[in-house]
Amino acid sequence: MAVTREAHARLIGVAGAALVASSLVGGVASVLAGTNTWANAWTAEATLAAPLPMLVLQTAATIAAVRPQRVAAIVGSSLLGLSAAVAGISGFFDGQLARADLSRWVVAAQIGYVVVAWLTVLAAWLRLRQLLRNRPRVSS
Repeated sequence: MAVTREAHARLIGVAGAALVASSLVGGVASVLAGTNTWANAWTAEATLAAPLPMLVLQTAATIAAVRPQRVAAIVGSSLLGLSAAVAGISGFFDGQLARADLSRWVVAAQIGYVVVAWLTVLAAWLRLRQLLRNRPRVSS
């Protein structure tokens, strides 16, 4: 059974929305936990969220990725996949992931965010694969 184009679009839409939502909720949770302030909850100092410019990019990329227009969907899926990969990797290099002063639940939430990021990468890859396989034929 083949997966339809609409199913791939829904999948990447759900994945992108989950990624953005987890950063928004994560920022609030980090403030409530005392690990961040409102001023730095969505900056490079964030412990449970992507920086605000990344959130804006991920939101725009998600919107483009679900579009029926092929070029917009390819660009959106590519940008969402790349930004999700950056989000999934950055915790390992910015020193925030599993910092010694963080509680167990914050570390668990960080791991959850990384999992959501990598699932979004997978959804973007599937959408791109579907879009690139179903190229419009040019007749001559």
